[in-house]
Amino acid sequence: MSDTGVRFEFVRALPRNLIERHISLLNLGRLRGAFEAVRLAREKKAHAIVSHGPALAAWCAFFARVLRLKIPIVAHTFNFTELPSAVKRPVLGLMLSNVDRLIVFSRFERGLYAKAFDLPEDHFDVIHWGIKPPDVDSPEAPLEPGEYVCAIGGNARDYGTLLQAARAMPHIHFVCVVRPDSLRGLDIPPNVTVHTNLPLGQTMNILMHSRFMVLPLLHSEVPCGHVTIVAAMHLGKAFIITDSEGVSDYVQHGFNAMTVPPLSTTALVEATQLLWNAPVLCKSLGENGLRFARRECTEERVVQHFRGWLDAAGLSAAEGTHNEAQVGDTVTLCSGR
Repeated sequence: MSDTGVRFEFVRALPRNLIERHISLLNLGRLRGAFEAVRLAREKKAHAIVSHGPALAAWCAFFARVLRLKIPIVAHTFNFTELPSAVKRPVLGLMLSNVDRLIVFSRFERGLYAKAFDLPEDHFDVIHWGIKPPDVDSPEAPLEPGEYVCAIGGNARDYGTLLQAARAMPHIHFVCVVRPDSLRGLDIPPNVTVHTNLPLGQTMNILMHSRFMVLPLLHSEVPCGHVTIVAAMHLGKAFIITDSEGVSDYVQHGFNAMTVPPLSTTALVEATQLLWNAPVLCKSLGENGLRFARRECTEERVVQHFRGWLDAAGLSAAEGTHNEAQVGDTVTLCSGR
């Protein structure tokens, strides 16, 4: 956006010291970051605050009210792996009512969060998760040898069903890139290789060189997996995913992915064996996914949406003014985390 005349100031909400790292109940780093963003916005006479995630947006809105700062706030990447408790939702909803725009990555989430926090649906904008094609470490040298199916990511994953399916297919090698707690208490079959906390470039190497990906979700209303789905599409990889309303804006069964019912080991085994033995279908799904990602899931589409919001809010630099936008947080959350 260098051509717009908009200047960005950045504030990080990462923990800075031992106290902020170890007192997790209040997430002091988040509170301090939100307060600094609002204070800096007032000091710089900024025209907008853009925050990353729902909690930061809520706290930015809270501190803006406390400091009597009237400023538009945009909550980018508005997503919950699990909704807050029924006790917390009214409080969070009240704080979020002062946020001008909430950006979600599926139509399902718009209705879900509007109802959960008693917010108008027209406060939410739905856009596809947009990224550039992911960087792959040593793309010509597979990190994992041989033929395999991969599974990556941590949010709302059903690795229990995946491991049961893998146990029923000992002739197929599975490679999982997960968080340390993703497989806690689960028995790992001998045909499954597990990596934890792998760097993103290496994770993308495993995805790129896999035959295809499996993304098992916990139930049919999971609003997660978009990061991993779009990464796989940009790499032209076919994938099997749990049939969930939260991913229906990205997935079309039999066209760019295969869907299976939640918690069904039998269905997952059947779909995995089908793709394993059908390279032509696998290639077709991957190519269709790549075309979808190049059309809908790009950084350019995200920038286009943000430019549109600036215009609608009367903050466009095209009017001859040099505006300042204040970004509330710059932490980037990646697939495979």
